[in-house]
Amino acid sequence: MKICQISKADAFGGGASRVAEELTTLLRSHGHQARHLASWSGKPFDDVRRPLYGKHDGTIREYHLRQKKVGIPELIPFELPGLLTSQDILDYDLLHFHDLSSAISPLTLIGLAQLRPVLWTIHDCSPFTGGCLYPMECTRFRENCGKCPQIGNWPIDTKIDLTPMLRWVKARVHQSGVRCVTPSSWMSELAFSSGMFRTAPEVVSNGVDTDLYWAHPKAEIRRELGLPEDRRIIMISAGHLSDARKGAVYAARAVQSIRDQNPFLILLGANDDQFRRAGDGIDCHSPGYIGDPAVLAKYYSAADLMLFCSLADNQPLTLLESLASGTPVVGFAVGGIPGIIPQDECGFLVPEKHETALAVALRYAFEGDRLSRWSQNARSRAVSTYSHQQFYENHVDLYRRILDGVTAPMKSASVA
Repeated sequence: MKICQISKADAFGGGASRVAEELTTLLRSHGHQARHLASWSGKPFDDVRRPLYGKHDGTIREYHLRQKKVGIPELIPFELPGLLTSQDILDYDLLHFHDLSSAISPLTLIGLAQLRPVLWTIHDCSPFTGGCLYPMECTRFRENCGKCPQIGNWPIDTKIDLTPMLRWVKARVHQSGVRCVTPSSWMSELAFSSGMFRTAPEVVSNGVDTDLYWAHPKAEIRRELGLPEDRRIIMISAGHLSDARKGAVYAARAVQSIRDQNPFLILLGANDDQFRRAGDGIDCHSPGYIGDPAVLAKYYSAADLMLFCSLADNQPLTLLESLASGTPVVGFAVGGIPGIIPQDECGFLVPEKHETALAVALRYAFEGDRLSRWSQNARSRAVSTYSHQQFYENHVDLYRRILDGVTAPMKSASVA
């Protein structure tokens, strides 16, 4: 097959873009012809990873920026003519889109769907809202958006609220023949509740490289990383630890509540004074953002558990990586997270923002041999459910069914 993955970035752009890059690599390793078009890249472009905007990069970026300033981010498909004329887009059997926000117009998908099968993986809520990645408590996306509480915040960082128009455009996409899938059942159900879909999107899980992420010997890795060998180590990870949606402040408070157990923190991600105050007095190691997956895998293995207190998430790759590294998870039962972490098997989840329950869960995790049992289960679950081989096979099966015109749901890929 000839498959084109299209996203706002390469792996440096976040989870959705990383999925696009990994799928490209896996497809090529199995003999398929695959390329990845990205609007920007943290690594040099080459014959496999190509610039989405081609020679018109600067002009198209400027046009997208101007659209955003007047309240219609990515409404006009400036990138579509270039895709049709200079990217050999019609040479592919299928076009697989990922994250569009800040880079690609939804109308581009409508235009291309008239020429080739188009698949769109819903990694966040923006494919069925007026633009927000997660509506949080807002339910206006089920009606017509408007009076948006997130106006001014990325990716709808404008003072002009035209979210009803942007939502209307997304609804047209879902009536145009574009096929959608989601990594989690939770996201599929939420998308269907928007009223834009005739049926709930199919569920096709993300994957993790279980050869790269594995349970390194804990004492050995701690010595290598300069971490204490005789203390409970808790990891807190987020792109930016002060991001309110990631809830890292709740995690820091929970660790404060068990200071009598002498915990040690690994803080992965950008940090600031607000988060430092929440963790004041707790010993920690803060290496910042780690872009090297091999180094990141070592930090996962060094930790006794991952404390993940996101307030809204789909199927975070961080948690799949943690499981594959044999590191269980304690956190909030929100979004698609309960589908990843079976209760008391690979960790323990508590109601959102329930700080007392979170502290109790941490103490519960450290009792007896519970962490050891959870760790073994975590690794087994990653290998049996989320391996790259399954990730690849599920997507290839989906591509073939789309190309064959088959619409029956895929049983093997439906993961909660």
